Amino acid sequence: MKRISKSLKLVLGALAFCLLYLPVNGNNIQISNVALTGQNTLQNYYMVQFDISWENSWRTSTHESNYDAAWIFIKYTVKNEQDWQHANLNYVNGQSDGHIAPPGGTIRSASNNNSTGVGVFLFREADGIGDVNFQNVQLRWNYGTLGDNQAVEVSVHAVEMVYVPQGSFYLGDGMSDFGQFQQGTTGQPYLVSSEAQITLGGGGANSLGNSNAANQQYTDDFDDNTSQTLPTAFPKGYNAFYCMKYEISQDQYGEFLAHLSQSQRTERTEVIYVNNTNVYPIETGNHYAVPENPYRAMDYMNWADCAAYADWAGLRPMSEMEYEKACRGPQEAVAEEYAWGNDSWYLEGIYELSNEGKTNEMISNGIGKNVGNANSVSIYQGWGRPLRCGIFAASAENKTREETGATYWGIMEMTGNCYERIISVGNSQSRDFSGLHGDGVLTSSGNASFSVLLNWGFVSAVGVGFRNSEISQRYLINTTDSERNRSYGFRAVRTANH
Repeated sequence: MKRISKSLKLVLGALAFCLLYLPVNGNNIQISNVALTGQNTLQNYYMVQFDISWENSWRTSTHESNYDAAWIFIKYTVKNEQDWQHANLNYVNGQSDGHIAPPGGTIRSASNNNSTGVGVFLFREADGIGDVNFQNVQLRWNYGTLGDNQAVEVSVHAVEMVYVPQGSFYLGDGMSDFGQFQQGTTGQPYLVSSEAQITLGGGGANSLGNSNAANQQYTDDFDDNTSQTLPTAFPKGYNAFYCMKYEISQDQYGEFLAHLSQSQRTERTEVIYVNNTNVYPIETGNHYAVPENPYRAMDYMNWADCAAYADWAGLRPMSEMEYEKACRGPQEAVAEEYAWGNDSWYLEGIYELSNEGKTNEMISNGIGKNVGNANSVSIYQGWGRPLRCGIFAASAENKTREETGATYWGIMEMTGNCYERIISVGNSQSRDFSGLHGDGVLTSSGNASFSVLLNWGFVSAVGVGFRNSEISQRYLINTTDSERNRSYGFRAVRTANH
């Protein structure tokens, strides 16, 4: 897959810029016509202008009352040095940031904790549904002391996200066979109604119980007899946040690798043999990264890969409480429910594909009608490898939550495809997680920065677990599994600031 489709060198004012136009794709999110305009030599900024489009967009003020959005950030490097830096986008607390939204669109800057100026959200200004094509978006890039007369390459990146509004929701589904959350020891779901401190375990009436850690592969450090405290700062899901609409695609991960130095990339790639075949899905070399199936979810990601990508993109991992909110929404819990809101999963055999591995990969036969659909990599029904991000939404006839596999908010593949890596409440170190966001800067070895890893669970994945099947099952919580596996992918989130 050719990555650079157009290169344009401009000399504007005191700085010479080479604009690197990259067709960056999530589920067909496209950026084009990148240009620099509106230079201000006194305040040292340029406006980075571009067009952006993506499919299946929406905004609604009823029912779910949410919308999808593009998280947009910019990288730059002195030409031919391949030393990519994160661009500082203008942010003025509570005031106009100087960005220019396109007709029909709204731009919101990100301002949480350590990462002001890392990126912006772009979404519909009014209610609507369908594809969007925003033109002449302009973001103010404060290039600062970059210097005069340097040729610089600029790369604009975008990730499709879904807004999950502030509000109460339930943890647990009334089951108690795999460490599900519950209200004390009652067996009933627990209502999260704020971000306040929570007592974990101990059997108290208002505590967050864990079914006495039943059948967890690695148990929590609390149960019905032992209590711990979940701090106020730990993201509990009550506050609003944005969640990636799809898991990271091979194409997105390839773009990530292509914007690392050779030394940084060494830590992020590995030759993995299964049946004498290298199954790592991305071929890497000297400043390029070519995915095997660009639009499929990226697998074989270890925890260090996940943390590095999230830090590089200015995002963060989600907590296990946010995972249940992102799936269930404000609705009542259903026993043994999957991400699409009930316990019904179509398990009649392997899906048949058309255009296998391509942009328009579809399910040609085998999709269940008005019943839950998901590609399970390791159990039940599946291909043994992930399928295209959003394949069920594209293939379903009736477009119901069940057929598309969508969560209440419209997030895709939260059950199925790759396991969801999340931050557990059941470990003393993971409870230090405060929702710190990445700042776009990695170490020289290609890892997330130390301050980020300290907050997220180190490279060893302390306090990091998995969710993937029934949304309240906690069987694989606290696994500390930092290996690469065909089932292991990732999606990130970001706390909302509005």
